[in-house]
Amino acid sequence: MNFYRSSFYSLSFVFYLLLFFPFCSQKEHPSEKEIRVSVYGKEEGEPIRILGQKQINLDEAPEMETLVLFQAGQSEVLSAFRKEGSIWTFLWKLEFFLKDLGPMYYDGKQNKWLAGSISGKEKPTFAGDCLRRIVLAELPGDNFNSVFLEVLSEEPPLGLFSVPMGYRKGKKIWDGYQLKEHEELKRSKRVEFEYSAKEKSFRIFPTNPNYSQEFVFNGWEMIANLPMQPVPSFVSLDVEPKFEKGKESLVTLQLKNRGNYVSLTYLSLSFPEAGSLRLANETQGVRLYKKGDIVYNVVQNKKIPAEYPLLEVTKEGWANNFRYGIKFYYTPSSTDPPRILFRSTYKFYQEIISIPNQYSIAPFERDQQGFPSYLLNGISNP
Repeated sequence: MNFYRSSFYSLSFVFYLLLFFPFCSQKEHPSEKEIRVSVYGKEEGEPIRILGQKQINLDEAPEMETLVLFQAGQSEVLSAFRKEGSIWTFLWKLEFFLKDLGPMYYDGKQNKWLAGSISGKEKPTFAGDCLRRIVLAELPGDNFNSVFLEVLSEEPPLGLFSVPMGYRKGKKIWDGYQLKEHEELKRSKRVEFEYSAKEKSFRIFPTNPNYSQEFVFNGWEMIANLPMQPVPSFVSLDVEPKFEKGKESLVTLQLKNRGNYVSLTYLSLSFPEAGSLRLANETQGVRLYKKGDIVYNVVQNKKIPAEYPLLEVTKEGWANNFRYGIKFYYTPSSTDPPRILFRSTYKFYQEIISIPNQYSIAPFERDQQGFPSYLLNGISNP
């Protein structure tokens, strides 16, 4: 082989790469102007400093999305975009107050966040001053990634501390600020967390056996997986044929217990839009309450006539990771998509525990019995 010609081709190829890849990298994320207009709705403003970007799938659509981490003024922002042709479409943003943090690192011996940087404790490449860690992970039943953050904050009397936050399709599903009163956070000033790819769950304080706690996703939010507590979790809701006013549809709700074994779990489905309801023949352990039937209201602490129909399910002996299906027929009385409220309750010694409850961060509304209830997602046919 001609050494000169080989060297010439090699140098030419390297020169081509140097020219081509910087040009391509500029197209991997929106420009600073595009970010400012999309996120803040104006062309002029605080300078935007892009800290990093990552391409990843963030929802059910097959197209990849782009996460862009940037700083602007006193804010640190993680934003999501999708490129459609030559246009960047803004999807959502997570904005945190930066203050004047600057470079920080965690000293495990002193249990403190300290200013500056030292060898061996460099922050990840895709991270900021406030967003110390960004974990992209799949949740059960999803074929896309959700975003989990370690957020550095400062509040008296804790001072500087970090907590986890979780977001699915840009909506909050885990709020680590609820852990501010946790005695281990008060001591360590950091809620460490790790992701289990096998269980698709998260664990806080993973190396501390006294405080280690798993959190699982129930379809709406992350729930602490406590002993003797079931976590009924949404799997699917099939409607056949699709809902139509005055026409009956067979509805099949599939749930999975992502929590622990419990002898009795109570599940409730309420239908505030009224309509007519009847049980499927193969359904066991399900009781139907029609409008006017007597139900108990926990807020009023008395029995009341039902304002709309509801189903109450008694599930016995529900083990971890076992599925349970509920079938019923429903006829909408309106052309609007029907609202179906769902909740679960169980007995912990003499106390009745409800999921969701007043501490839930997912949107909920109270049903006619006074219990917080989730709005069932996916209630219409695709």
